[in-house]
Amino acid sequence: MKAATRYLVLLSMLVVGCGDATEGEVDGEGDGGGSESALKCDAVGWCSTWDADGAEVTDAPPLNGGTLSDGLYRRERGSSYPFAMLVKGKSILLIEADWRNDLGTWKVENGRLVMTMTSRCSNTENETSNDPWTWTHAFAVKNGVLYTQDLTWERPTVAWRKVESLCDESASFKCMVSNCACEFTRNTPLLGQKSCS
Repeated sequence: MKAATRYLVLLSMLVVGCGDATEGEVDGEGDGGGSESALKCDAVGWCSTWDADGAEVTDAPPLNGGTLSDGLYRRERGSSYPFAMLVKGKSILLIEADWRNDLGTWKVENGRLVMTMTSRCSNTENETSNDPWTWTHAFAVKNGVLYTQDLTWERPTVAWRKVESLCDESASFKCMVSNCACEFTRNTPLLGQKSCS
């Protein structure tokens, strides 16, 4: 019995460490669903010189909320700056393409996606707590694409695609410069990572 219990504990640790594929959903109001386990600040690391399609997004549905499932979302259209987010349960990780992440929680409130960020980590510092800041978006999901419009800083609508790796090239996210570089890590410390540019 002890051996079986140890095996189950070890198996559950491996599942959490590798990223559980359980999807959390939100329908309308309240907190995000899915797993209660929090992400670590270095759950994903990214460095890239690639760009997204910066052209205006014209095919977005009405941004009235919807169902946001767990996963890795990469900004593909509406802004050329490479950016991504990882959603798992009530946790969210904002991922910049220069080995810098912000960690926090998310919820849907009045049909809006509200993210509250509480700590940061990067290639120059371990995770540090900071004063919480909130980022609010109008959003919708259509045909597997997440559409958001930043209401905090009033920016245009952008489209996000769910991906397995942030370095998977697509028609709307690829290298458009001469110094093509993209590095993607999971559960690897960001501290000390060298710039890929």
